[in-house]
Amino acid sequence: MESAHPVSVGQILNNRYEITKQLGSGQYSTVWLARDKILGSYSAVKILREHCDGGENETFELDILKRLSEGNPDHTGYQHITRLLDHFIYNHHLCLVLKPTAENIKDFCLFFEDARIPASIMKRIAKQLLSALEYAHSLGIIHTDIKQDNIMVKIRDESIIEEHLQNPGNSLGELNFDDRNDFSEIQVVLGDWGTASWESRHLTEIIQPRLLRAPEVLLQAPWGKEVDIWNLGALLPELLDTVQMFSGRATATGGIYHIKHHIEEIDALFGPFPSHLLEKGSPEIVQRLFNESLQIRDPIERPPASLDRWIQCLSGKEKHNFLLLLRSMMTIDPKNRMTAQSLQNELWLTSQ
Repeated sequence: MESAHPVSVGQILNNRYEITKQLGSGQYSTVWLARDKILGSYSAVKILREHCDGGENETFELDILKRLSEGNPDHTGYQHITRLLDHFIYNHHLCLVLKPTAENIKDFCLFFEDARIPASIMKRIAKQLLSALEYAHSLGIIHTDIKQDNIMVKIRDESIIEEHLQNPGNSLGELNFDDRNDFSEIQVVLGDWGTASWESRHLTEIIQPRLLRAPEVLLQAPWGKEVDIWNLGALLPELLDTVQMFSGRATATGGIYHIKHHIEEIDALFGPFPSHLLEKGSPEIVQRLFNESLQIRDPIERPPASLDRWIQCLSGKEKHNFLLLLRSMMTIDPKNRMTAQSLQNELWLTSQ
């Protein structure tokens, strides 16, 4: 099996980028911190596995990053997407040069008690992510993989990179904020567009982190940019209150994930499923899960589901407005989901 990371510290790529340390790795790529010998600044070099830009592992990542980077710099969302600075081929590997970031939001959560991001900071993050989606969707791009690992915190001052390299005991994330009061200034970008699709051409039909999948994806019905709205909506309780909305499991079936249980959980909180969506789904899946009356077959007995019980860290009007936002994002019928643009004016996001 060929290596996913064919470089080492000290190596200079493309006569320009000096590798200083590895930042992370995934199934299809590794990410390295590199010093740009021409500009004197630092970049993140994402090295894709061989042939990811063609053949059986093809992705649209390069073309999508180019479109995002060249689209409309005046759009607010442009500030909240990964910025492509350069790209080149090294030893049959596509290398993407990006602006470096401090950490992902999963690590940022650890600054707070019980890993719960305070509502005031979470509102800022959510608005920035919606702005990023508004921008991407305006260009016909669907992210398809919104999760904690792919939401990155911007570096506030690049001098922390030198400080980190001189003292690796302090992470970039720890150095990024001088004071806890600075958390309110957080800026994030939506990163890793490796599984992103065009509205007009999908990379694959099975998308999204499993427990964050939109109903139309679970039913294998046609999908579009609305899947990103559901995906982000399902993620918000994780960031705000460390709550996973769905498990797709039931004790009666051995605690193993089943699409049926996932569908039941969605139906209990946001149902019922509209008939026209079921008509567009895979006949095999729909007939297995739903009867002739469009009711879920043999539902597992569960305690009554209520959105109100899910979020414990909010109360009163604040909680009411957050749940209104959630319902607007997690409408089962994708046609009725609010857009990324309109959601930014929802009460929970605009109130202090």
